[in-house]
Amino acid sequence: MTIRKPLVIEFTGPPNSGKTTLVNFLQSTLSNLGYSVETKQEDAEIVPKAIPKKTWARNMWITLGQLQSLIETKYSTADVILLDRGYYDALFWASFLEIQEICSQKDCLSLINLLETLEHQFNFKPDHLFIIDVSTEVSLKRRYAMQSGDSVVLSTDSFIDLYKEHLKDFCKKVPDETTLFQLDTSNLTFSEMHKVVLDRILNIIKN
Repeated sequence: MTIRKPLVIEFTGPPNSGKTTLVNFLQSTLSNLGYSVETKQEDAEIVPKAIPKKTWARNMWITLGQLQSLIETKYSTADVILLDRGYYDALFWASFLEIQEICSQKDCLSLINLLETLEHQFNFKPDHLFIIDVSTEVSLKRRYAMQSGDSVVLSTDSFIDLYKEHLKDFCKKVPDETTLFQLDTSNLTFSEMHKVVLDRILNIIKN
């Protein structure tokens, strides 16, 4: 089974909304339906422990990894590419860290200029941007339920509230050429979330 190659879908959203688990399940399900699927996982999961959290250095390490993955998508022969964070997420974090005063305005703008310059060269924009949302309360409950080691460092209510507020403003600036789809997973089981997103993707493919 083939479609116009490649259909690129980027996933982003607040912590503990279920993005990574969802992407993994979608890859398995779409593959079983006969589609060739590639996933690009977020580099935040593999940052060396020596690089402190909530630092500009950590963000740059993650962003450079995202850029490598985005360049690779241009040469993919897959039917569908699922990005667990991508171009828009990298732009979001550049400005979000400035708001938190983790980087200077100069550093923020220099990274945004780099991202936009490379996007013009390689066409990084995904066809669709899926915002997998979750309430602050549910995000924290999910994080505490799977707590291990230092995994809760960033999961505070003030951090998630600020993240969600900035993401809402950021999404207003996403150009029309990228289709936005937002799903609040707060009151959904994983099976329900999976079905909603899968049906959405299959509808995109068919149309």
